[in-house]
Amino acid sequence: MVSRNTVLALCRHAPYGSSLAREGLEAILACAAMDQVPEVLFINDGVFQLLEQNPEVIGEKNLRRNLQALPMFGVEALHVCSESLAQRGLSAEQLDIPGAELKLVTDTGAFIRNFQHVLSF
Repeated sequence: MVSRNTVLALCRHAPYGSSLAREGLEAILACAAMDQVPEVLFINDGVFQLLEQNPEVIGEKNLRRNLQALPMFGVEALHVCSESLAQRGLSAEQLDIPGAELKLVTDTGAFIRNFQHVLSF
């Protein structure tokens, strides 16, 4: 059953190489600042956003501060596609966002169907 007025943000892209990851995190923070706290699902290459990062070596700004700000804006649970992790040789133990609870999702289709609005970045 779809809950009314619920928003899911899908973070599908790697943290660097395009602006989509940064724009997605900024949209999530903007929604939360307007009391529309979305649920967030990291899927596909988006799971790379949750790894420790050192983008200065490629001349990029670190997204880590945006991720760490999510709990301060009420986004305390971050959902992560377990299949995306496995396909990229990652484990949940490698992920850590201080202040956020990471929840693995095994059936992403069923999870996504629970939301009225889905934003994809």
